[in-house]
Amino acid sequence: MLFPGMKRPLLALVGLFLAQLASAQDPWGTLEGVRRSLAAAGPTGAQFAQVYVPAGFSSGERESGQLAFSLPDCLRWDYTDPFPKSFLLCGGVAHQWSPEDGTGQRFEVDRKNEPGLDLLLLSVADLRGRYRAASREGEGGVAVTLTPLRPIEQLAEATLVVDPATQRIVELSYRDREGNRTRFEIRNYRTLRRRGQFSPPKDIRWEGR
Repeated sequence: MLFPGMKRPLLALVGLFLAQLASAQDPWGTLEGVRRSLAAAGPTGAQFAQVYVPAGFSSGERESGQLAFSLPDCLRWDYTDPFPKSFLLCGGVAHQWSPEDGTGQRFEVDRKNEPGLDLLLLSVADLRGRYRAASREGEGGVAVTLTPLRPIEQLAEATLVVDPATQRIVELSYRDREGNRTRFEIRNYRTLRRRGQFSPPKDIRWEGR
């Protein structure tokens, strides 16, 4: 049956609505959709703004820059404002450097036991064994909130807001047990074509491993 002006049968529209509602009610399904979308896209870049609000304050410091990732292997943050600095994590080695003074540090990271990083780098199946998940629909998209099954100092709660149309994370926020909050706003996703995006620069004087 078609109503005047409708291009789809009513039954199809009802089915689409129910499918979207089921996805919103299943937080793990929402996260699986994000992972599949990013895996299909390959190396991806985006713009980000980060706001850190200390416990007891209503506002905090804001930084911004470029984000790049090739999941589940690599993440890179290039901060440009107000001060340039870069972070790169590939495998179990992290690099942190300052483009201005040409120095940097590199160190080992246990990705599987690093709260926050695990949300982006571990499989959804692994996350199920660590977190309790709930979701709700909001103006910005579907918000998936994860709380640790076992108390940990670094993370009390994390929320990922997903745009259901693009299956991309548009906001990621953390709250630790002291009440400090960090929020990332992520926009303007694009496919990366430049080689060497996930290799540390060679003209940096490295300390550490």
